[in-house]
Amino acid sequence: MDQQEVKFYTTEDVKKILGIGNKKCLDLFHREDFPCIKPGKSFLISIKAFNEYVSTRRVFNENQ
Repeated sequence: MDQQEVKFYTTEDVKKILGIGNKKCLDLFHREDFPCIKPGKSFLISIKAFNEYVSTRRVFNENQ
């Protein structure tokens, strides 16, 4: 069986990619439609799920 390694972004990664602050980032990770997981106290989102999410929605930092 061929297993693929799933790679994840952390909240720090998402903040840097989108150019947003901590509050907006955590608001995003708490949205019901945001496909993240919460192992322990941290949040993670798979890179594939993140790319699909931002490609189908208007995300913060549009005017910069």
